[in-house]
Amino acid sequence: MAEPAPVAAAPALQVRSLSKRFGGVAAIDALDLEVRAGEALGVIGPNGAGKSTLVNLISGALLPDAGALLLHGEEITTLRADARARLGIGRTYQIPRPFARMSVRENLALAARHAYTGTESPQAPQPIAGRCEQILERTGLADVADTAAGELPLLRRKRLELARALALRPRLLLLDEIGAGLIETETRALIKLIIELHREIGTIVLIEHVMDVITACCERTAVLASGKLLCVGATRAVLADAQVAAVYLGTSEATQDAAPADRAPPRVSQSTPGAVSRPAPHSAPAPASALLAVRAIEVHYGGVRVLRKVSINVQHGECVALLGANGAGKTTLARAISGAVPLAGGAIEFAGVALAGLAPERVTALGIAHCMEGRRIFSSLTVEDNLLLALPRMAQRAAAERLHRVYQMFPALYERRDRVGTAMSGGQQQMLAIARALMSQPRLLIFDEISLGLAPIAVESLYQSLAGIRAAGVAMLIVEQNIQRGLQLADRAYVLAHGEVRLSGTPGEIRNSQELRALYVGEDAATQDAT
Repeated sequence: MAEPAPVAAAPALQVRSLSKRFGGVAAIDALDLEVRAGEALGVIGPNGAGKSTLVNLISGALLPDAGALLLHGEEITTLRADARARLGIGRTYQIPRPFARMSVRENLALAARHAYTGTESPQAPQPIAGRCEQILERTGLADVADTAAGELPLLRRKRLELARALALRPRLLLLDEIGAGLIETETRALIKLIIELHREIGTIVLIEHVMDVITACCERTAVLASGKLLCVGATRAVLADAQVAAVYLGTSEATQDAAPADRAPPRVSQSTPGAVSRPAPHSAPAPASALLAVRAIEVHYGGVRVLRKVSINVQHGECVALLGANGAGKTTLARAISGAVPLAGGAIEFAGVALAGLAPERVTALGIAHCMEGRRIFSSLTVEDNLLLALPRMAQRAAAERLHRVYQMFPALYERRDRVGTAMSGGQQQMLAIARALMSQPRLLIFDEISLGLAPIAVESLYQSLAGIRAAGVAMLIVEQNIQRGLQLADRAYVLAHGEVRLSGTPGEIRNSQELRALYVGEDAATQDAT
């Protein structure tokens, strides 16, 4: 007699028609997903895909608007985060959040008191103490066990974040962007640790932009796009899928390789038609006429070298796109130009003036306006008050003239000039952030991921506004993860990866580069697809 077929293990986690909205934006939209017991599932997707929102919903940091969550068959949809921790859900945060004044050991002990226990009692002090010591050794924190968590550099804080999650003795471990900002040797060590943890814990959900971590650690990978599940399957097959690459590169939208008729000819010459330049770490100096010249700059966060010998330039009236996957160093470069982060090496000049060491307000006074990721408007002030705050002290008549020009470009803001920021949609708030940047009449505008989290119709409206700014002769540096969106207006583009400029050229050359996909979805996947 034939033996009965084995019964498939129940999923460790079931996500059923889960939805979460923020204002008019669906961050997670009727999502269905299963995490198999004992697997390491990767979750990837471009900025704004909903990955961190999904982690927050699973861990209990957020509650859904609709849908259900089941952990090993038990519904947990309405449980608080601490109750979910006691049921065996542990997580890390993208930005480490230890108790800064407590020691590393005390942080672990506090987490251990909320641990999943099964049949064991969490009150016995010796098991908790012993477990914490083992975790300290395992995560390389034993030598700083009595150091205040707030004094640790970034890499150590990331290790502490993982250690605290392990102290919960999780049945399901959620790792949110734990590889971000790590140098290559740290990434290799992290991969080894995750593989070891997978053998011990069993079920891991790994949200990550570092594709080396995904390919090394995850049997299956799910891809999110605009809050929906695009696909799920074997990791290498998913990363080799053309539709996945299209979502990352922005080519899922209609593309036009030809430059618009009114666009100035590209200012970068190539020795070979269609070739893309690959700058050496010490790139050739920018032309003397460059409005902005960034020369071999380095930026460090704690022990992490985020930018490595980066060189770019922007000419007068030129639009340059700064592209790359999340964590490539784009925002750090933008912040370095505007004076928000110090340089560890290299130089930046704007209109012939050295910017290193200047405070952000002095950089702004020279003619650089930075429209930062996240809008940063004063939500309790009216639209007009937000705009006026961007002005230096000047005559009332001159201020009125600038307001008039901005209102002409953004009629919707004029109609809402007496409303507070919270009374506007996300797209209108982003419009206000752009208008506020224009109030200082800058010579160079830096836009950092201004389309993030907005509906497609709002994004289209914003980019039409940028086209108007470009036509007025204002130089622009557009920081974007979406390749197609970033290249729409650009004369030239740079692509960053791991803090270095890896590609540069005209929009057509960037789109046609054989290396572009590898920089977004990993070398192995791109090679497999080409084969």
